[in-house]
Parts: sequence; C-alpha cells; structure tokens
Amino acid sequence: MSARRDGIAVRHGQLDYILHMTIKTLGGLSIQDALGAIAWLGSRDLRERIRKLARQRLGEGAPLLRLEAILQRAAKATDRRNHLPHTLWARELDGAPVIRDEDNHTFKAVPTPAELDAVAGAVAAIATELNTADSMGFCPRR
Repeated sequence: MSARRDGIAVRHGQLDYILHMTIKTLGGLSIQDALGAIAWLGSRDLRERIRKLARQRLGEGAPLLRLEAILQRAAKATDRRNHLPHTLWARELDGAPVIRDEDNHTFKAVPTPAELDAVAGAVAAIATELNTADSMGFCPRR
C-alpha cells in the first residue's frame, strides 16, 4: 500500500512543479528564477501566487475564471492527498487495518488500491490540465 501512497506523492510533486511553471509563465520568468524564487512555497501558497499573477495578467473574465476552477480542483486534490499520510492508520484488535474518518471520528476500511489509484489519477489529470492551459488561452504567451 505504501507504494501506491508514494505514487500519489509523486503525482502531487508533478502538480507542484506545474504550479511553479504556471508562475513562470504568468510572471514572465525563466525556469531557474521561477524555481529559485518560490522553491519553498507549499501548494496553497503557489496557488495563491498564481491567482495574484493571473488577475494582473489576465484581468477579470472567462480565462481567469477557468484558471480559478482548475486551481480549486487542485486544492481539493491536495486535500485528498494530504489526508492519506496525515490521518490515523491503525489495526483493529485481531482485525483488519482501518483509517480514521475525519468527519465523524470513526474508523473505516483503508482505501483500496483502486481508490488510491483514483486519487493519483485525479492529481495527474489536474496537472495535465494546468500544463495545457497555455494552449487554451489561460496563460498568454510572451
């Protein structure tokens, strides 16, 4: 199971890289400057920086709203990703492994491989969508 969680972490790392590259594009920076200037920002801070740059660069309108929608999906994907390693994993006495449900503080079955793959796939899809935003008019070319 940890290999699947690692797969989610790898996909999320790719999403963070695409967030950096979106800042590069919107800010008119080189790759080195974009990675160096914001190297230690977390996903939330990266998304916020993109929002600020996009408002300046795109102005109000449909492209900004579409970018905001992608960033909102990215936030939800990050929350799902963060839930997995940061919640309580346990084993019932003489029973199966369980994970704590944060909504009602009860325990439920651990995610299945298919569920973990779905989280990784969702994160990858958002990274791909954001990466192709340039060709869809969200990130104007210089």
